[in-house]
Amino acid sequence: MISGPLLRHTWRAHRVRVVVLALGLAAWGFIMPVVYATFGVQMEAIMESGIVPEVFLRLLGADPFSLSGAVALGAVHPVALGLQLAYPVGFGAAAIAGERQRGTLEVLLSRPISRRSVFMTLLVALAAFAVLTTAGEVVGTVVASILFDVADRLEPASLVFLALNTVVLLVALAAVCLAASASFDRLSGPIAIGLALVIVGYVLEVLGTLWPDAAFLQPYSPFHYLRPLEILGGRAEATDLLVLAAVGIAATAFGLWHFPRRDLAAPT
Repeated sequence: MISGPLLRHTWRAHRVRVVVLALGLAAWGFIMPVVYATFGVQMEAIMESGIVPEVFLRLLGADPFSLSGAVALGAVHPVALGLQLAYPVGFGAAAIAGERQRGTLEVLLSRPISRRSVFMTLLVALAAFAVLTTAGEVVGTVVASILFDVADRLEPASLVFLALNTVVLLVALAAVCLAASASFDRLSGPIAIGLALVIVGYVLEVLGTLWPDAAFLQPYSPFHYLRPLEILGGRAEATDLLVLAAVGIAATAFGLWHFPRRDLAAPT
């Protein structure tokens, strides 16, 4: 069901931007252990004294002056999320609807390739991009930890689980945005859905973190199922992966069912 030529073409068209994003995330991941190695020991006593308000720490989602806390904060910081979501949301929303809007989707579908193959190939490409960008951040974190002699404070299995959790979240969001892209003839619809999913989801997670009475809203946010501090603290939950995987599978199933049934001037 995967089209090799389309997959190679997609990689060639986007490889430079994906590599730049991966390098940017590697630089971001490099910063977090540096913050800990530079300030962590000195600031640890201040954090333990209770001077920093607890609500502020809840907003951060971590203690930035422990290594696990610094890495966890970096993983869910808006900068990191913005870089990581560029392709799952941006390219995912534009991949099919953009071709339709430009009038080039019919040319693609005139070739001996089914709509399901187009959908699955693009989803595989998005998953590969997610793996590369996430790996970039992890490599940056590991390199900095080694250079600043704090690598012994990181648990390799927990770091791998965090990377896996991140990739599953990105692929789930990519599947939703790609399914939306396969349902519209213009970019505005799927882009609006992708942005709403990200912005509303992030607001719900932050609101539930700051306001305990609103905590019941957090499970409706996809970001609730990426909890780096718990993962790096050895409290990873496999159910988080299952929930995100279920979202991705449901979106993929909808896209594979709906896209071939759309009234387009091309064979299915």
